[in-house]
Amino acid sequence: MMNKFLIFATLSGLLAGCGGGMFGTTSGKYNDAATSAPTDVQDSFLYSTSLYGSDDGGPRADIAVLLPASGTAKSHGNEIKTSIETAFLRKPKSNVKISFFDLSGDTNQRYDTIIQALNTNPDVIIGPLFAEDAKILRDIKPSRTPVISFTSDTTSLGDGVMTVNLIPTQSIETIIRKMQQDTSRGTIILAPDNKSGQMMASVADTAAKSYNIPIHGIFYYTPGHSDSIKDVAQRASLYKMRNAANTRAREVLSDILTNEELPQSVRTDLSTQLEKLSRTETLGELPYDSILFLGNGDDSKKLASFLRYYGIGNHDVAFYGTTLWHDSNIASDFTMAGAQYATLPEISGNFISLYNFMTGKAPNYLSAFGYDAANLALGMIYSQKSGPAYFFDPSGYIGANGAFRIQPTGESERALRIMELDGSGEPKTITNAPDNFLVPLYNIHMSGTKDVPEREIKTNGINPGDYIKIPENLRKKSEYKTKKIGTNYEPTAIESTNATQNVVSVQPAADNETISNPEFQPVKLENISRQYIDSVEIEE
Repeated sequence: MMNKFLIFATLSGLLAGCGGGMFGTTSGKYNDAATSAPTDVQDSFLYSTSLYGSDDGGPRADIAVLLPASGTAKSHGNEIKTSIETAFLRKPKSNVKISFFDLSGDTNQRYDTIIQALNTNPDVIIGPLFAEDAKILRDIKPSRTPVISFTSDTTSLGDGVMTVNLIPTQSIETIIRKMQQDTSRGTIILAPDNKSGQMMASVADTAAKSYNIPIHGIFYYTPGHSDSIKDVAQRASLYKMRNAANTRAREVLSDILTNEELPQSVRTDLSTQLEKLSRTETLGELPYDSILFLGNGDDSKKLASFLRYYGIGNHDVAFYGTTLWHDSNIASDFTMAGAQYATLPEISGNFISLYNFMTGKAPNYLSAFGYDAANLALGMIYSQKSGPAYFFDPSGYIGANGAFRIQPTGESERALRIMELDGSGEPKTITNAPDNFLVPLYNIHMSGTKDVPEREIKTNGINPGDYIKIPENLRKKSEYKTKKIGTNYEPTAIESTNATQNVVSVQPAADNETISNPEFQPVKLENISRQYIDSVEIEE
């Protein structure tokens, strides 16, 4: 406890210390340097020979931090604030002054706070957290003052405003690149019907074209709305068409068994086919072999659950997601086993230890971004390079979240890893994140995308007769002939001649794996026993 007191006393002296000086010129070339190994921004400017809080004769600088310290975003602001304090505790200098400003309240209040911070003539600004505030700051700050923000909205960047946050396009492009490596022959996109979801869908559409992966359908659902998610799952699974094909195939087999005189061997074969078809509600191949989920873990779980009830499981198509799955309980859902998603590397052990020492808990990704921002600010102050040359170093940096660099547009580029779910609750890394930028990681930028509307799946239809085997002489009878059932097929009141059609079940994988009727409302898997889920049967 005494050690902690001394450390916090040192921090208090730093926050109250005086300082001055200007950031210096931001002119100069910064994009002509050769790309090499990234600099470890966590340790490269740690002057261990200096005493805590000493003045090492280096440049005097003021750093302003704009974060919400009250209101609904208070917890996020405090997480970043703690990580910034942690960075300065590691590298304390009395000639570097850091001042925190509470960026909360309504627009006018936040504007006044930004003006107050600018009046201190900071050499570098850390924050804001949100895009709206970053845009306000960009419009009124001196052009030579660099801003290290935490927004992921690229429209708020530029003119000296940068971000250390993950840009959404990168997670999408990374996982689509993995889909290409997995030789996906076609996919569908399931996205939330909001501004963020539509943006991500447009990025995914652009990236899929770039990586030569056909997109067979794009579907939008209302986030958190079970009926909307159910409707999307039904349409994406082509359930009506595939159900009608199954019904017609069973009808033909049942009619033959009822009306025809058959050798026992033929009767046994047809009965076996009918029995197998009766254990599922759908028939026919899908025009895609993968699904890209662009929503969070909860919505993706619900979609997967409904898809399973409509005859599509993780045995039938490959599931892929984005970093939105990180830290969700999707990892313990066995229906998602085998699914892959792109996310940031593990947070460095050194930062975890420091943050835990300060707070008694583990840091999250947002905390790690704050640590990187503080280290970048310190690095800029002590660097011999101009501001742009330092921040936009093409070799990048190694931070608490692995390799990253900042582009002249203000966008950050972060190296991502690929994770795989196995139902155990602990995702495993199957592809490590790159540790440098010698090979460019990203080609897709949000500025080059445009909104894409919902796109229904186009298909040549399913002919039920292609999936059953009946004697050739019976195929010539008109009552046993079948025709293609298309994607817009709306089933009429087709009465099955199968007298046992009292219980309907779905069997997308193994013969002994029975799943309930699609009209059944899925229950959260953690609330039921898994040993019973595959044997539930629902009466029509």
